Amino acid sequence: MGKTSASIKLIQLLSARGDYVSTIEISEVLNTNKRNIREYIKEIEEAGYIVESKRGLTGGYKLVSSSNLPSIKLSFEEIDIIKDANNYLLNSEYNNKMEFDSIVGKILSTILHKDEFDMISFIDRFPLSMDKTELINRYIAINNAISDQYKIELEYRNNKNELSKYTINPYKLFTYNGNWFLLGYNEDIMKFGYYKLNRIENYYKTRYHFIKINDFDERDYLDEFGMTRNGEFIHVEFILTNLNVAIKERIYGKNQVIDEIDDNTIKLSCDMQNKDMIKSFVMSFGSKIKILEPLWLKEEIKEELIKSFEVLDND
Repeated sequence: MGKTSASIKLIQLLSARGDYVSTIEISEVLNTNKRNIREYIKEIEEAGYIVESKRGLTGGYKLVSSSNLPSIKLSFEEIDIIKDANNYLLNSEYNNKMEFDSIVGKILSTILHKDEFDMISFIDRFPLSMDKTELINRYIAINNAISDQYKIELEYRNNKNELSKYTINPYKLFTYNGNWFLLGYNEDIMKFGYYKLNRIENYYKTRYHFIKINDFDERDYLDEFGMTRNGEFIHVEFILTNLNVAIKERIYGKNQVIDEIDDNTIKLSCDMQNKDMIKSFVMSFGSKIKILEPLWLKEEIKEELIKSFEVLDND
């Protein structure tokens, strides 16, 4: 690692921690001898950063809070333009839209104060009940752990409302259907998984580093349609009425084909992921959608509707 790279890495480490960082930990992160640390401290001080030092077991080096990272000076109008462009790309066929979304998050986090930082750059019809500030805190803490390759401890609540504690090697933050997720390697079950940020009950950034798996390929877990290991892809065909313009605006799955039958009727064919999400998609259109394929989907939708009426009758 060159002097410039090491100095930047040191700034990132001290900024993320906000407290004294020991020389041992700094030497591990920078992969250098403890004797060289003072040289890197001098480099960043010459660049205008203020660093405090402290002796003893709890000592080390600390970046003074008023010594902020350099940031781009943008007007609120320019920031809104960035957000609008990001939102447009998230709903387009741009291949690197998830990577761009992450980059925009990093840019906005450096130019906005914490209470002004709106990480989610689109309006969710059904917003999370979690306080936005807490979601931002989780994003920033986990993003720092990813950058510095620190393990994190999570208490996570699954779909069955079961709470489990895991040690996670965090690899990437991404959005899917309006929710923030973490892609990470779970040391307890020894495999990668997706973790919703709002389902994390407690989290803790440890002092232990992890080494990324050599043959890790992000494309094995994420693509332009979301999470590749979130259920099998199923071929579906629908007839929709009075939705020609709306349906053409979005990509709903792989290999999508839209055939316009007339001014009011359209046929949608594509490969969609996750049975529950497909059923929710169909039911959201009510009488405006007709299922052509698969046949089992038609039967399961009927069963869901019958169950709904049974519940109403019992009430």
